[in-house]
Amino acid sequence: MKSLTSLLRSRALAVAAGAVAALACGAASAQTTFTGFTNGCFGAACVPETTNAGASDVLAGSGLTYNNSTFNVVSAGGVAGLGSTGMATPAGNIDNLGSWILSGAPFAYGGNAFTLRVSFTAPPGTTPSSALFTSTLIGNVISTDNGGLFIDFDNTPRAFTFTGGTFNLIVQDVSLTPGATPVASTGFINVTAVPEPETYALFLAGLGAVGFMARRRKS
Repeated sequence: MKSLTSLLRSRALAVAAGAVAALACGAASAQTTFTGFTNGCFGAACVPETTNAGASDVLAGSGLTYNNSTFNVVSAGGVAGLGSTGMATPAGNIDNLGSWILSGAPFAYGGNAFTLRVSFTAPPGTTPSSALFTSTLIGNVISTDNGGLFIDFDNTPRAFTFTGGTFNLIVQDVSLTPGATPVASTGFINVTAVPEPETYALFLAGLGAVGFMARRRKS
């Protein structure tokens, strides 16, 4: 009888341990769909659009253009990437954070500002519904060539909540050289989902089994 009790107690502990593992893994592995769009504008006091306008914005007098984008990505292992290749038009930018094109015209970019807005239409219940990323454009003007250009975004993760959990959006910096090839703005989403109700039930069942065996042992 003692060996049977020990066996049952071991199994109960295994159930509880498995439930704890499932609780952790369920949050990390749950898939979440993220859809939305971006808008951007140049100027220290500019305010990007809040609707999916599908437009471009050009820094006045320069050869720098930003094209808006849309995205529809699904997380895998708690991460969703926004890194698809940049295209020359807003309509072509899908699953990234917009694209940039830099011409070879000379221009002093130092001190210019750009603001990126990322708006989420899903997952449901996202709060806040959009985030602003302010960056500074730093140019390297050499003779008649504007050289390279670096867009230095604020890389601080932006935190959001939604009906299924929380997530962080991280926007990455962009390096450009003159040419006709567009360069994408990229980023990624780290998501922490709320475990499914059945996972909680398994966890509670495991705890209940452990408690039952503890009482049996005392008696």
